[in-house]
Amino acid sequence: MRGSLSIILGVLVLTCFTPVPQASAQATHTLKPTPKTVAWGYYDAKAAPVLRVKSGDSEETQTPSLPTPAAEEKQPIIYVKHLEPPLRYPPLARAARLSGTIAIRMTIAADGTVSNAESSVGDKDTTGFDILRGDAERIVRTWTFACVGCPANAPFEHTIKFNYRLDNEGLLPDNRVVMNLPDEVTIFTGPTVIDHGPDTKTSKKGTH
Repeated sequence: MRGSLSIILGVLVLTCFTPVPQASAQATHTLKPTPKTVAWGYYDAKAAPVLRVKSGDSEETQTPSLPTPAAEEKQPIIYVKHLEPPLRYPPLARAARLSGTIAIRMTIAADGTVSNAESSVGDKDTTGFDILRGDAERIVRTWTFACVGCPANAPFEHTIKFNYRLDNEGLLPDNRVVMNLPDEVTIFTGPTVIDHGPDTKTSKKGTH
């Protein structure tokens, strides 16, 4: 409404009336909104009029209708109702220094349980895929989900990523989990420290 009022005022300001004798025949003028006839904001009094009408003439101003924003499509909101957070990095993957991202596309039943899970590798250089995939699927199958905006009593789908990250600098504690639900879970850990025991080599110096 405010935009339309501004356009009307702009057109009126840019319209110049020239008084003429009333005996002249009346005319009707139509002013269409174009980039040259419509201005937003403040108007300069020195601006040349875009239309001249005689006294007694009628003038029709067409105001552009403001675009009506399309109704936003209601996007379903998926959330986790119950979860068991990961407690540790997969021991075999940690020992083998394996890391990567597992994307799990889930089919979730109407009761919120995961009825099917399909895994794919998110990182091209991921190795040990089976170990990481098995751990991620085991975790997510214990969770239950819900959806606002999904068809009632119907299954729905959702994809969640499990990021397994090794801290090669050894600055992190053994296990740290960051959950950005319902889309992503990141599990950090430091590499396994292998203790080879005391050095058993005997120096040959001073021996006979």
